Amino acid sequence: MQGYLIHTINRFLSHLRKNRKIRPKAEIVKVNIGSALAVVPGWINVDASLNAFFAKWPRGVFKMLYKATGSNRWYSEVEYCRILQNHPFVHHNLRHGMPFHDEVADYLFSSHFLEHLTQEDGRNLIKEAYRVLKRGGMIRICVPDFEYSLSLYQSGKKEEAMSHIFTIFKPEALTRHHYMYDFDLLKQLLEAVGFVNIERCSYKQGKIPDIELLDNRPEETLYVEAIKI
Repeated sequence: MQGYLIHTINRFLSHLRKNRKIRPKAEIVKVNIGSALAVVPGWINVDASLNAFFAKWPRGVFKMLYKATGSNRWYSEVEYCRILQNHPFVHHNLRHGMPFHDEVADYLFSSHFLEHLTQEDGRNLIKEAYRVLKRGGMIRICVPDFEYSLSLYQSGKKEEAMSHIFTIFKPEALTRHHYMYDFDLLKQLLEAVGFVNIERCSYKQGKIPDIELLDNRPEETLYVEAIKI
């Protein structure tokens, strides 16, 4: 019940801001799409969670949110408060598009987020990513590798395979999976929007800044970079 209430409140708050557009003032603009709390210095973190909405609020609010949002499963309270106080967040439901003006970002990064959108919403987000990138800008997308999940299934590790494809959370949770990608599917999507130089990368290897801090889950993840011309 609590999870459903939080989800309902969050949807309402996200709807109020769905049409806003931001023009960041930084000389080099780096945007972490669907960041959750996996953030590093120097990036603008766009996320639809209540954590992002209440970032920079008084510390007392963080303490109330800490358990209510489920963040206590992954972070200590001290670390949780530090993240929300010290990093810039934009609260935005990315199903409504990217909350930025055209051609303002130099780098875009997204880790384990695209699969939480339907195929149509995912396609729209990639179009939006192309729109907000400057010419010559780069995107790095990290998603669970569907080919890896299938290899687990075919080797008899069926429960483990299913845990990669589906999630154990309730349907209203932001963590639910709605689609999966292998390299060919993701490349086709990027090409259809206009991205070029689409490359499959390795864990913590590529041209995006800070990937040694941003990349995670190497066993199951597909890493892909592409450029807007």
